[in-house]
Amino acid sequence: MQPLVSIIIPVYNAALYLDHCLGSLLRQTYQNVELLVIDDKSTDDSGLLCDFWAEHDARIHVFHQSTNQGVSAARNLALDNASGTFICFVDSDDWCEPDYINRFVINMTEQKVQLACCGYFADGQLLKASTNKPLSRSLTQGEMLQDIIKPSGDIRGFLWNKCYRRDIIEANHLRFDMTLTVMEDQLFNVSYIRDADTFWYDAYQTYHYVTYSNSASHGLSTKKLAAELTALDKINDVIDTSELKQSLQTQLAEYRLISNDSDED
Repeated sequence: MQPLVSIIIPVYNAALYLDHCLGSLLRQTYQNVELLVIDDKSTDDSGLLCDFWAEHDARIHVFHQSTNQGVSAARNLALDNASGTFICFVDSDDWCEPDYINRFVINMTEQKVQLACCGYFADGQLLKASTNKPLSRSLTQGEMLQDIIKPSGDIRGFLWNKCYRRDIIEANHLRFDMTLTVMEDQLFNVSYIRDADTFWYDAYQTYHYVTYSNSASHGLSTKKLAAELTALDKINDVIDTSELKQSLQTQLAEYRLISNDSDED
């Protein structure tokens, strides 16, 4: 029997992009999926669009937040209601190739790993995705942690280019830190990798990460820098128990320097 894949999509004021996003997920060649769509009290037509799609496909489950609680709370609500063997996260303004989920399932099952990563397209070209991809490969826990922490490369701290096992998430009570406003995805990934053993990177690009020039996330302010440093402290606490503590903390220190330099420019 094919394993069920839970796809988590937090939504906030994404009416312009939601049809493209959900349409790409419903057209996956791998059909045994459930879509957990969390409307985080949107002020546009996102909530109505979510309900419209749910009426036309029983695999979509919509949850409407009574107040705007942020992306971490939305993802946590979805995790609380997920039923799949595997978990994937998709941003509501992005979209996926038809074999996005199928390749994840193949890699998770055939490679017998606990985390699989895919290649991606950076559609807005603000974030450069490598065109000369390295060969698909297995990674050690140390290599995965280093790739998650460093601010460049093909893996990084994103959620949407990864597939997780729900049993590992639940066994270790992993949830998103709702006190963080940035890098909550990176913290979640570091925590998950700490509790997992086997990892796979598939260079084939199946995810479209769409960026916009007016996005607030592409600029650094004093407030955002402080939030990043808070997140880095929490990541540091997680890797404090790792055998690779020294090398990882050196990498975190380099990340801090990059952040500080960016703020001064």
